[in-house]
Amino acid sequence: KSSLIPWPWSFKLSYYNEYKSYLSGMKVLLLGLLLGLIGYYLVGFNKQFDRETLARDLKGKTVLICGASSGIGERLVYKYASAETNLIISARSKDKLERVKSRALEHGALSVTVLPQDFSQIEALPTYVDKVAALAPQLDILILNHAAIPLGPWSAFPALQDPAFAARTFNINVLSFIELTRLLLPQLESTHGQIHVTGSVSAVAPFFEAGLYTATKHGLQGFFTSLQQELLFKQSNVTVTMFTLGLIMTEDMDTLLSAEGGTADIPAILQGNVDECAGIMVSAALTRPRNVDYPLLMTKSIRLLSTYMPLYNELYISAAAMGKSYEEHVGIHTRLNELSKSINYQVGNKG
Repeated sequence: KSSLIPWPWSFKLSYYNEYKSYLSGMKVLLLGLLLGLIGYYLVGFNKQFDRETLARDLKGKTVLICGASSGIGERLVYKYASAETNLIISARSKDKLERVKSRALEHGALSVTVLPQDFSQIEALPTYVDKVAALAPQLDILILNHAAIPLGPWSAFPALQDPAFAARTFNINVLSFIELTRLLLPQLESTHGQIHVTGSVSAVAPFFEAGLYTATKHGLQGFFTSLQQELLFKQSNVTVTMFTLGLIMTEDMDTLLSAEGGTADIPAILQGNVDECAGIMVSAALTRPRNVDYPLLMTKSIRLLSTYMPLYNELYISAAAMGKSYEEHVGIHTRLNELSKSINYQVGNKG
């Protein structure tokens, strides 16, 4: 039949068939690239440098770590200590800080100064910063890691609804971050310094069992992302790095989840290792990224699903419920709140 087609048209038909074959190949290639990009987005990688590399770049620098008595903050102290830095560590408990100091010196810190502080007392922060300035005229890295972590469905617990309780939570989790940044920014400007902010994936997608905590993390995300833009616009030499963290298995968190069998219900791939988390956070001091997600699969999946999936809330509630009713969850949090008091994990005590 093709022989009956005039030659110009047969040429065009032949060209079309070849082009169609080319398009089919391109579709396969583009699909492969798309799947690769999605895989990279969900998994990707976070840089983590070895001790020698960290020490080469950070040795002798002065680092202030707020919320340093346990959990992620404690591990950050040891990682920065291994890089041979000068450390100022703060939290409410002086006894815990002294224990952390001893271990930090064993890890190689050039110096460690304990400076206890209750970060809920906003009016006391200027005096606190004066003490920091007297100890370290040249501050290189400010790490804002302290947190109050009130948990439980908000409407089920009168304590969570208390305005004074909410105000104290916001003081610790938001206003103290802003005030410390205001007071220390001039000092950081003089050293080409950095501000590291411990955020949460709950700032991306809220969790119904942590309403107040989620609200404060949204506040941090909004303020410090705006500050990033402002510092870029004014061409400041200070950088801000936001850490969007998912479930990090600190010792206290493991204790709380294990008490209700929760650890076994959470796939290991969605849990973050506290030591690896701290290593990634310290490594960010070398690369100065604007945002770091960890653990990657959990945080990036939540970013993707909460943005583009219309029924994300229903999906999350179904997954978080783990076959239990609302009343059963209230009972679980009632027991966890009692346990958290016994291990000093209640609201405010992480500051």
